[in-house]
Amino acid sequence: MEEFSQEWFELRDLRKRLFSRAVWIPVYGSILPIERGKYPELGHVEEVLAVGSAVVFNSKREKAEGLDWHYWSLDNTTPYLKDDGQYLEAESFYDDPDGRLGLRLVLTQYLNSSHQRQIFINQDFILAYGLLEEGDYWVRPNEGYEQVIRLTRKGDGTVSFVEIRAEYLKDYLAARDAALRLYYYRQRRAVIQDNPNFDWPEDFSLVSEPNDRLEVRCNEIDASGDFPGTTWAVFTAWRTDVDPEEEVPDFSGNDDEATETATRKGVRGDEGGRFHVCGEMWRGEWIEPAAKSCLIGYGEPDETLMVRLDGGGGRVDLKTLNREEVGKYLWFQPSVVNDLLSRRGATMKWYTRDTGGVSPSPDWLLHFGVNKLGLINAYAYDIARRPLWERRIWVAHNCRPDGGVSAELMQAQMACKPAGTKSPEFLLHSAISWLDGVFQQKFEAMLLRDHHEVEELEGRIHRFRGVDENGLRSLAKDVVKATIERINKTNLLRALGEGKTDQGTLKLLQKLLAKYTEESYAYKRMTPLFGVYDLRGADAHLSSSDIEECYSRLGVDRSAPLIQQAAQLIENVAEAFGVTGGDLRRHAPDP
Repeated sequence: MEEFSQEWFELRDLRKRLFSRAVWIPVYGSILPIERGKYPELGHVEEVLAVGSAVVFNSKREKAEGLDWHYWSLDNTTPYLKDDGQYLEAESFYDDPDGRLGLRLVLTQYLNSSHQRQIFINQDFILAYGLLEEGDYWVRPNEGYEQVIRLTRKGDGTVSFVEIRAEYLKDYLAARDAALRLYYYRQRRAVIQDNPNFDWPEDFSLVSEPNDRLEVRCNEIDASGDFPGTTWAVFTAWRTDVDPEEEVPDFSGNDDEATETATRKGVRGDEGGRFHVCGEMWRGEWIEPAAKSCLIGYGEPDETLMVRLDGGGGRVDLKTLNREEVGKYLWFQPSVVNDLLSRRGATMKWYTRDTGGVSPSPDWLLHFGVNKLGLINAYAYDIARRPLWERRIWVAHNCRPDGGVSAELMQAQMACKPAGTKSPEFLLHSAISWLDGVFQQKFEAMLLRDHHEVEELEGRIHRFRGVDENGLRSLAKDVVKATIERINKTNLLRALGEGKTDQGTLKLLQKLLAKYTEESYAYKRMTPLFGVYDLRGADAHLSSSDIEECYSRLGVDRSAPLIQQAAQLIENVAEAFGVTGGDLRRHAPDP
């Protein structure tokens, strides 16, 4: 097998890798990346990584450089009071006469054998970046819930390994004027049938340098894991003057005459037949800090993000627009809204037909508008003030100006006269609720069934789904799920005073409306609903001409930009439900 090569046991691949170049840096614990069989069974293979670490102040690095493995592998961080009255905090790392060298990022506590070892992340680090614990991760909600710390657990649930994202760790080190000292142990071993006869030195040492040692060995072992023919001895000593009847025995002093001893010897196993091959590495490594700390709290790195500001094709640095007196608007592809809403905790709220607020996090919505071409407009100053991670999203969708600025957005922001319009998205929710309320009032039953996906569906029903044809049709499917498919057929039949029928719910709703108005009028009002219902299966069942017929019945202008078509789709379905509710309210008799 390739893993049993000489190079594998010499850890040649792992020796090339430095954690200072890794994305995730381990700071505590041990893991077994490879584990097969049990030692000393034939076929046993194992790889081990064990890590100890501490944040060391830059002024104390020379002292820390000389500490051996014992200092870094301590697995219990307990505060204590020295004889001279000095109190040492749990996080303190090696307090010597000149003061502590640094601090631990991971604190551990052993209680007793009835409890798992407790693992704590240093609270200063948690608070510095505003982290939230979720399962085996610590995430940063104000940075799009980015994972900053991750844990690995054993089968019993005990935390065995802790890693921190390098960007945050190095930022923290810069803030503390410190570096992280890693001291880690790697081992690869296997129990095999035959001696591989590797060309290894007799003293086992391949590398012997300060803070970097590599040893390799191959030994014949027996079934117990020891060397063949290994001897053992047991020495026993006991007192002969024990009197179990004595109420208060006293065994003080050393009375050799009242003591006897015995020794037993033997040989453990007498056959080998297998070989334990092993490579071990001990290494100390420094993780250097970032050039400066810029992530703590609401800090951020100085990053250049270029945006198009006018039709000439030129670009400017977004941070130069972080002044309200700049007075410029920016244009974005409508896909930016989908990108923002794909983030955990994202939210969007409509203010008027073509303006609203959106944010990839639950707070601080950004005011945007939709122009006549379906492009997104936002005030440059507003974009420039967003957190860096959000600015990156906006800039990725920035486009050249076209179609002017959203009229309703400028009317609200510059003329201070918000439009009195309502968005199709708002109208759809209101219309379906209105119709359900009217139906309950007139027929004493609910028209719509509750569904556990309703809230999620309503969040997905917005015009920005229509960035392409597939998105437009997918939007139609969700509109149908949130409205038509929730209609209670049984209650419709009861309202009509009819028994079972093969007719669908839309036909029955049309029939109910026709009962109190006119057949032609009801047909006209229901046409958009039949159009969107048929469109939901366009991918699987309809030809291109049939699809266009669906859009026609929906009242969608196919020459308009796709975002505007999506808005028309939602708006016309909302109008059909809303008008139906109004007609039933006016013409159907009260119970």
